[in-house]
Amino acid sequence: MLNQNKEKAEMEKLKREVVVLNKERRRLAKKLSALRLIISEINSNPDLDRVLDLIIQKAIQIVDAERGSLMLFDSQSEELYIKSSVGLSKRTISGVRIKPGEGIAGWVFKEGKPLLIKEGAKDLRFKKFEEIEVELKSIINVPLKIKNQAIGVINAYNKREGNVFNTDDLQLLSAFANQAAIAIQNAQLHQEIKSLSITDGLTDLYNFRYLQERLEEETKRAQRFRRPLALIMADIDHFKEFNDTYGHPEGNKVLKVLANILKANVREIDIVGRYGGEEFIIILPEADREEAQKIAERIRIKVEEYNFKNEEDHLNNPNRKITTSLGVTSCFQGSISPQNLIYKVDQALYQAKRKGRNRMEVI
Repeated sequence: MLNQNKEKAEMEKLKREVVVLNKERRRLAKKLSALRLIISEINSNPDLDRVLDLIIQKAIQIVDAERGSLMLFDSQSEELYIKSSVGLSKRTISGVRIKPGEGIAGWVFKEGKPLLIKEGAKDLRFKKFEEIEVELKSIINVPLKIKNQAIGVINAYNKREGNVFNTDDLQLLSAFANQAAIAIQNAQLHQEIKSLSITDGLTDLYNFRYLQERLEEETKRAQRFRRPLALIMADIDHFKEFNDTYGHPEGNKVLKVLANILKANVREIDIVGRYGGEEFIIILPEADREEAQKIAERIRIKVEEYNFKNEEDHLNNPNRKITTSLGVTSCFQGSISPQNLIYKVDQALYQAKRKGRNRMEVI
């Protein structure tokens, strides 16, 4: 009789355990199903910044965290920095820079292993600069990896309602991070492809096709809202002779330097592109003729002052000067097409060439 009671008690215990396990299995299945929907939502968005924001928002949602951050690795400074976050102050976001192996996040990045810490601030790997202005009761840190190479870290801080993270949370966030890393890679590839489609491969300026599209848009906008719009066309003087003398590789270096000079001497809203060969165009929204003239003259002077010297032949050619001719035109409250603007600025450039080069003309 005693054995029967014992067996019955054990059976009842097993039944209760099965109920708990089934309940837990259904809970995890539900979370995994939600996880698939979340990943699908993230993958449907090609914008990299939006993908990163979604990842950290969904990461803290999955494990029911109070706060979180997504850190990416900057290969130039060799540091991790916060790219997107939820619940962190601007001061914390801008101030945190972590070397691989440094602190909890740095350890996870370097080792490529997830980490669950139930008393975050007491962990020996914890660093003061990782403090997020609240008591850290528990932390989950998981690496973002592409082809076994860590590219960043997801950090989740403090489970809601006073609980602490558990191993299920760790496994769930790790599974999410694996898919999130793929989403980041896809968004990065999409961004690179988009960039390649609108930029010139040599100078990294906008290409001819993109310039045409933007000039069409800006011309329509200027006319619709009766706002000023200006255009600058720049051309390198005697560039054929330069290439014949020094070779096309040196000519390509000149084009790259000139592209940098152009970008450094325009406004943030201006659109700088390579029109073709040694010709460049700058679209200047909200700029009148006088402002465009000032920008064009500043560019002309900067180019003239720059020494395009090749270090290998400094004895024979101590000064290798390049000059540019520039044309300027504008439209204001008038009906003018992008084609007419190009024609006018081209005529202004032609005048600058005809009058001796290294000068600016306005039509």
